[in-house]
Amino acid sequence: MNAGMKPPDTYQGLEFHLNPLRMAYQKLLPATALAVASTSLRLRNRSNPRLIQEPNWIAIKPILSGICGSDLSILRARSSPYLAPLVSFPAVLGHEVVGEVDTENAPWPRGTRVVIDPSIPCQARALTPCPACERGEPDECSNRHHPELGAGMLLGYHRDLPGGWSTRMWAPVTQVHPIPVAMKTRRAVLAEPSSIVWQALSRLKLGDANPTVLIVGAGTVGLLTLWLFKIKYPAATVAIRARYPLQALLATPFGADVVYHDRDDRAFVTSPRLNAVAGEPLPTQWGGWPFRPKGFDIVVDTVGSSVSFYQAATLVRPGGQILLLGGAGPMHVDLTPIWSRRVTLIGSFGYGHSSSIPACTTFDTVVNLLHDTARPVEQLVTHIVPLDHYREALQILDRGDAIKVAFSQPNPKDASPATGSSAP
Repeated sequence: MNAGMKPPDTYQGLEFHLNPLRMAYQKLLPATALAVASTSLRLRNRSNPRLIQEPNWIAIKPILSGICGSDLSILRARSSPYLAPLVSFPAVLGHEVVGEVDTENAPWPRGTRVVIDPSIPCQARALTPCPACERGEPDECSNRHHPELGAGMLLGYHRDLPGGWSTRMWAPVTQVHPIPVAMKTRRAVLAEPSSIVWQALSRLKLGDANPTVLIVGAGTVGLLTLWLFKIKYPAATVAIRARYPLQALLATPFGADVVYHDRDDRAFVTSPRLNAVAGEPLPTQWGGWPFRPKGFDIVVDTVGSSVSFYQAATLVRPGGQILLLGGAGPMHVDLTPIWSRRVTLIGSFGYGHSSSIPACTTFDTVVNLLHDTARPVEQLVTHIVPLDHYREALQILDRGDAIKVAFSQPNPKDASPATGSSAP
């Protein structure tokens, strides 16, 4: 678009609609949940949001937008209702975004590639800072449901503010971060989940000079946790549990000291390979999970299921720490291992802003790490699918052989519907 030309009044967005009947069906037949989810997705033209004229918001054209685990939870009807007051639907999902500046009123030239901090705190809403925002912690903003702009904790979870599953979106200019010219787009799309992980690791208390660490799950978040843990705490000995062959294959080049590759959950926690760290398991009683007298100093649960939590609780040492990074939702669990072994349970959300550090620090840090690392982080993006082939993307995810699936713009001329290493 030439300077001075009026931008289009509409954009295309992959809109998600909440449907109680569909959700009830998905809960009854969870094996079909993702296939059924496509009936609640619709690619349609939407009117630009009213804040398009706001000087502190700029337009972005998404290049790649990842499908996050929290997006999948919504699509599969597995999300907790706890955060429902902070979201609004129908919405265009997608908060893992690398795009290009698509407006003239930005600090950077049109076409500059950027990543986006998708949070919508007081500053983005042009409100007087709440106590959390005032102390530099917008991830705890108390105005994420403020009626002036409406409920929405992140871009993509707001009915009027589209996420990256679209042809155009808008973001607060202070939350837009340019990336190096030479940086691979596949790496850049990992900036948002990497920021989540980098912040979460800072919550751990590592008194031991060489802690033992277990990461449960080797999907996108699990492998990013592995990579960033070895950067942040290089003296740590880090093991990872991988369910699928590709996950296990990538774990070693991502820095794993030990890889446990076992699809069977109970076989994993009873494996003799764990005895050196966790001690020999005692005989189980009444079908319970095994009791091991020792364990890892830290266990990071990147899955967020009842089974992964049991694995974490079984394999952490007495007095150890469990970090929840898997977007855990409703689950039925036995908390006896937590209180009986004095385990510290740590939750984490957001990007780690601080009153003493500029808000951009986390994203800028991980962008530089993603750009500079010799680890093959771009290999996490296993499939790129044009937005109008979204049903195919869900089929890929349903097969279980993907790590990160990302949407590109609809019908790009230079890409097939689903691509591997040949995509950006």
